[in-house]
Amino acid sequence: MNSQHPASRRSRILTLAILILCTAHFDTAVFGQVGWTDEQFDQWVFQQYGNASTARVRLKESLELYTEDVDQTCGLSDAQKQKLRLAGKGDIEHFFRKFKKVKTKFQAIRNDQQKVNQIFQDISPLQAKLATGIFDRDSLLQKCLVNTINREQFLKYLKVDEERQRFHHEAKIGVIISLLDQAAPVTAEQRRKLSDLLRQETRPPRKSGQYDHYAMMHQAAKIDDEKFQQILDDIQWQVFNQQLGQMRGIEQWLKQNGILSDDDDADILLPDEQVAAE
Repeated sequence: MNSQHPASRRSRILTLAILILCTAHFDTAVFGQVGWTDEQFDQWVFQQYGNASTARVRLKESLELYTEDVDQTCGLSDAQKQKLRLAGKGDIEHFFRKFKKVKTKFQAIRNDQQKVNQIFQDISPLQAKLATGIFDRDSLLQKCLVNTINREQFLKYLKVDEERQRFHHEAKIGVIISLLDQAAPVTAEQRRKLSDLLRQETRPPRKSGQYDHYAMMHQAAKIDDEKFQQILDDIQWQVFNQQLGQMRGIEQWLKQNGILSDDDDADILLPDEQVAAE
């Protein structure tokens, strides 16, 4: 008979998932094979896209969708839309220059097993960039947006963007509590208090994508233990603290891949011409 506690089993599964994530070795077949092709390298980097050509097409489509979304929110002129498209194309080209640089490095060592394994340190940031989106707060597109639209347009955009972030933030809070509830069931009152605490003490990741949950859990792990202990009983806290503990060691990885930043508390600036006018 298997007497393993469900919470312990889930904890080990979560730990394994984090180890796989942080090592970024998405293709375990790397180990033990010699002589890798360009096509295989492209698959490692682009994963869901398969290759560079498909990824480029999808990124251009994303740029167009983003521009149209901003247009619907702000009412852009043709000149403004053109500037945003040019900036977005610059971000795409910047990404592919980084990709080609890593690929050239790979091509020089593709037959050296040890060096091929090590190159995943260069591949991981490319994968994370695609996963979180290349048109993030640090992108040319976002910088162009702030300096292209006027104050009225910017405030409209900011309102919609804040509502979108708040919606995603609430969803991630729900996921965190659901994971705890599966391992150590919580009451409706505990759920409400946990939601309030996480809402107050965490914020949406600077880059939204498939790693949002890890970024949110990492923030939760930095909240004072006493605040959780005031809400949870001893068994619940033991389970939840174990989950949080698995996230306390990935801060550097999150920062290296742009998911967290030292300047996350920086204020969002209004368009340059509006700041100057004031």
